[in-house]
Amino acid sequence: MEIQSFVVGPLLTNVYLLVEGGEAALIDPGGTSPELELALAQVKLRYILLTHGHFDHADYAELFRARTGAPILYHPAEKPTFWALGRTPPPLDQPLNEGDRLPLGSEELWVWHLPGHSPGSVAFLWEKGKIAWVGDVLFAGSVGRTDLPGGSWEELSRSLLRLLSLGEEWRILPGHGPATALAHERARNPFLRELVHGRA
Repeated sequence: MEIQSFVVGPLLTNVYLLVEGGEAALIDPGGTSPELELALAQVKLRYILLTHGHFDHADYAELFRARTGAPILYHPAEKPTFWALGRTPPPLDQPLNEGDRLPLGSEELWVWHLPGHSPGSVAFLWEKGKIAWVGDVLFAGSVGRTDLPGGSWEELSRSLLRLLSLGEEWRILPGHGPATALAHERARNPFLRELVHGRA
């Protein structure tokens, strides 16, 4: 699978374009850029995937849907997140649920429901490549905030511990900032260390 990343918008959001077997998936289109537009013009978009509903991850979903005809997929529990922040939820062409498998070419993405940053936050896992796109659940050296409507530190803690159940070889591609390794975060991220220590 070919993975392209683009940084867009005032909050420097990571948008990911996954290309495999003649089709593509776009993750978290909260904005656009000339580079992203050029990349999209060269692929057949199969999915528009939202890890969650905050504007910096979702604002351009409907625009790209109108241009490409690709369906928008997100967790149904995110609809209140859009309303709470003054935005109308985009069309939910296909709801995402825990455990869903999304075919992409000869590969597939596995959906994990990881609430806490928002009620319907999800991650997309590529098991063969050991890569997880986690939105704003986990960052290099930090974790997602829980002070926005629908946020919950208790739920986020459970979601982070679930991510830690993945093997050391997994890479994390977050919604903001650099990619990181789960092994590195397990050892160095102060929030994860506190969670693990508190659980021990």
